[in-house]
Amino acid sequence: MADKFVLLLEFSSGIIEPLPLSTEALTEDRIVIAIDELKERVWLWQGASTSLVERRAAQRKARSLVSAGYQLGPYRIGRDVTNIEIIDGEILDDPEIKGFYDQLVHTLSQRFKITEGVLGRFGETPTPAPEHAAPAPKPTPAEKITPPTPAETETVTVRQSTETVAPEPSRDLQDLGVIRVGILISSILDFFPMCYVSATKIENGTRYSIEDPEGIICQIEVSQGSVQFLQRYDFRGRRNDILGLLRDRLASADL
Repeated sequence: MADKFVLLLEFSSGIIEPLPLSTEALTEDRIVIAIDELKERVWLWQGASTSLVERRAAQRKARSLVSAGYQLGPYRIGRDVTNIEIIDGEILDDPEIKGFYDQLVHTLSQRFKITEGVLGRFGETPTPAPEHAAPAPKPTPAEKITPPTPAETETVTVRQSTETVAPEPSRDLQDLGVIRVGILISSILDFFPMCYVSATKIENGTRYSIEDPEGIICQIEVSQGSVQFLQRYDFRGRRNDILGLLRDRLASADL
């Protein structure tokens, strides 16, 4: 059969970044988008302690990935995936939600070849789903700053793909993406003071390449207000410093 792929993406303050393939990524303080070509699904894990604002934004982004897919290096992941299922960590005792969770755990428990550092590649028939999937993981410290809690008057009901939300602020999504890129660039400049930024228009937004005299620091795409890294970058050993500063600034700006 043709190769199938699976990819985990962390969503935080409108920034999307690939994660290592592991059930340990599914913590209660994280939102994770899983593109699963084995089961032809986009799974959206919403940790129990994540904010309603973040969940709503992640749902928009997950929907945009259905069919369009995600570009990672030379690979377009999930181009033919047409369904999305929401896994709400607050109601894992619900049989249907638990079933979704078990299917995602089953995919992540497969034997796969790692490509591009974070991409699971399956070239053989996957193993059947186990009779009992692993229990929900306990929360572990995550490399994430949770944005401010939304106003109490805002409500959201999430079950499968149904939601009820308060009206969004009148803020242009593409402008939001540009603002987030600006904050990202300023965070990188704190550690790499001599940078060159180039921008290329693509079908659904803009692709940015941030470089210095030693080469590429990172490449990102901006679409519908969200910023996605094209791969998982080490930032030459300053990854935690840069992303921590970025998330602090995004949170303080309520972005």
